[in-house]
Amino acid sequence: MKNFIALSFLILMVGCSTVGGVYDAGRTVVTGAVDTLATGTSQVVSAVTEDVVDVIAFTGDTTAGLIASTSEYIDKETDEIQDKEEKK
Repeated sequence: MKNFIALSFLILMVGCSTVGGVYDAGRTVVTGAVDTLATGTSQVVSAVTEDVVDVIAFTGDTTAGLIASTSEYIDKETDEIQDKEEKK
């Protein structure tokens, strides 16, 4: 009977440490995966946001340049028309 109790205790102790080890390993893997996922998601969102801001800035600059060029062209054309009218 003493041998059975000792053997049962030994099996239980080994089983508990194995379960504890598996639990710790699982916890490490899960927390590492969650941390990696959160960090990766943050980097992707930051990159996308930066790209969107760059595209908007580029569009704004291009539009402003187009409007300025158009304004200069219109001013030049109207000056030519005014010059022709003044010469008459």
